[in-house]
Amino acid sequence: MKLKFLYIALIILLSSKLMAQSESDSLRSKLIAAKGEERINILHSLIFKTWLNYPDSALKYAEQALLLSQKVGDTKNISKSLRLLGGTYNYKGEFETSLEYNLRALKIANQINDSILIHNALNNIGFVYISLGNYQNALEYLVRSYELKQELGVNYGLEHTLNNIGLVYAQANMFDSAIHYFNRGLKVAQDNDDFNIVIYSQNNMGNLHLAQKNYDRAGMYFNSSLSLVESYENKNWESVALQGMGQVAMAQGKYDSAEYYYNQSLRIRKEISEQKGIAEIYLLKAEVLILKDETDKALNLLNQCDSIAQKIKAKDLVLGIYRVCAELYKKKGNTPLSNEYLEKFISLKDSLYLDALERNLSLIPLKLEENENRMKLQESEIALKEKSFQNLVYISLLILVTPFSFLMILIYQRNKKINSTLKKQNDKVEAQKEEIETQKEYLETNLNELERAKNVISQQKDELEILNQQLAGTVDKRNYELKKVNERLRTTSLELDNFIYKSSHDIKGPIVRLMGICDLAMKDVNDAKALEYFSMLDKAALRLNVIIEELKLISELNDKAVEHSLIDFKSIVQECFNEVAYIENINEFNLDIKIEDHLVYYSDEALVRLIIFNMLQNSLQFMKSEQSKDYKIGFYITDDPKNIHISFKLFDLKLLDAETSKLVSSFSKAQSKFENISIGLYTVKQCIQKLSGSFNMILEEKEHTKFEIQLPKKLNSISEKSP
Repeated sequence: MKLKFLYIALIILLSSKLMAQSESDSLRSKLIAAKGEERINILHSLIFKTWLNYPDSALKYAEQALLLSQKVGDTKNISKSLRLLGGTYNYKGEFETSLEYNLRALKIANQINDSILIHNALNNIGFVYISLGNYQNALEYLVRSYELKQELGVNYGLEHTLNNIGLVYAQANMFDSAIHYFNRGLKVAQDNDDFNIVIYSQNNMGNLHLAQKNYDRAGMYFNSSLSLVESYENKNWESVALQGMGQVAMAQGKYDSAEYYYNQSLRIRKEISEQKGIAEIYLLKAEVLILKDETDKALNLLNQCDSIAQKIKAKDLVLGIYRVCAELYKKKGNTPLSNEYLEKFISLKDSLYLDALERNLSLIPLKLEENENRMKLQESEIALKEKSFQNLVYISLLILVTPFSFLMILIYQRNKKINSTLKKQNDKVEAQKEEIETQKEYLETNLNELERAKNVISQQKDELEILNQQLAGTVDKRNYELKKVNERLRTTSLELDNFIYKSSHDIKGPIVRLMGICDLAMKDVNDAKALEYFSMLDKAALRLNVIIEELKLISELNDKAVEHSLIDFKSIVQECFNEVAYIENINEFNLDIKIEDHLVYYSDEALVRLIIFNMLQNSLQFMKSEQSKDYKIGFYITDDPKNIHISFKLFDLKLLDAETSKLVSSFSKAQSKFENISIGLYTVKQCIQKLSGSFNMILEEKEHTKFEIQLPKKLNSISEKSP
């Protein structure tokens, strides 16, 4: 029975989706042969079918409809095409462009006095202002659209307008007003079988309960939206519902579930190029990462979010970024940066006057009510004048026609009754007018209080600027002192480099002569013991020569220009291996080499050779110092699109302890334990820094020690072009 029910549900789901697809395909087929106004109408229908799921396609249809409308001079369709073009840009998150097209559409609609086009354009402009964070303008346009729809008795678009008004009140934390409009919008959408707006309304209700921290109710509405989306494809509102489910999961501490929903929402929003939605997901994912102590990843997402927010001018997103950045740097222990972002958050929040938003929004309906009562009063006065004129006519007729005197008495009594009714209505209107005046005075008082608060903020801002100037003076003084210290350090560094260069040059001559003497002695001397001593002397001289060359290179490294040539890792490794084996006098040396065949890397061969030579030599010295039984070292090179990765693996050797780990960064007391190791690793580190790479030492689970080197491929593209 259950399987049968599931089978039927699956058939219904597939049928609804296929029906929607066939509808779009049918419109596209008709479009091929259509011309003139018929073609424009088909293009408009295709826009409505595609803008929530395929906004790029909808954009092309809207541009075609506008060009065709302009070509035939159809003013009404020009206005409609402009509005639909603006709506498509809004769903793509390009709000400034959307506002421009909608304002042009409204201007044309007013010129031709088309009420339907006017109230639809007003609604779209209000919706764009919500996205831009200008809620007062949003409510003005939306209420005008709603009043015009009520006056015309139009249901088309009414559910969308009601939801949009609810969004404004939700932003002002006026939750009772918001839920009133959302419920009305949901009921109209259900009555009209407009399931897109049903999903939209349920998402709005979910977000409202989310703001009130009623997470169970919020999850219920978002789940209901996701169920409807299975039958009625709507990528835009589906992504919003997924985001809402992620926020519910995050509030309940289910971070993995939250990340899953956010990733699903992000995937859909990237498909439809919805910029603001993408930025919102980046911001929410960053909050999850901060809670999971992954602050570096969170900072990367915040930078991406800020880039989009600045581009689309979404001030509410920028406000959220400042808040989350303050939390991030507080968690990292960077109090100055945390305070800086907190100040930015407070400043932007004050500039938007969010605290005064509720009072400003409440002023708009009162203005509309005042205008409506004024119109009623004028209508009453006109009606009174008309009735008075009628009464005069009746009286004249009675005077002229005496037989109708009885009728004149009846008319007089009727006139008296009408005057009494009109007087009551006038008294009622006057009472309402007095009430409006009272409310107006109350609002003016609140506005005066707001102005005083603004002056206090301005005064505090001036004080902050003075403090900033004082701080800038202190910073300039410190910078001057640091500059002098840096100049002294630079002079000392140059003197040290010159000393190393001259000393190495003076020492190198005797060492070369000693190496030559050892070479001749090993050829001429036959005594085995003497040959052993000369061999040891030759290796010691060779090691000293290598050390001097490295010292000389370190002193010249800052000024050395990096050369670019194709690196043959296999030959370099083999040469370095033979040289190190001879110097260290090790015959049994197991070197496991794995280099990817497709690897292509351009760099400075001298620096790469120094890195490999020193790493092999130091690896052997580590193993000798720890008295390893087998000398087994792994040399592996892999790559990815941006970097190559070089690994030196010392098998069955545990090195990481409090002293040995310092070898990676600088000279230390560990030199007493590992002869010449520290300078070798220091040389490796300097060469890697010159190539903009990174160096790390880790301990694997099986007591193996691994040195990892990462070198960027950023020079490859230049080198590959060189002859």
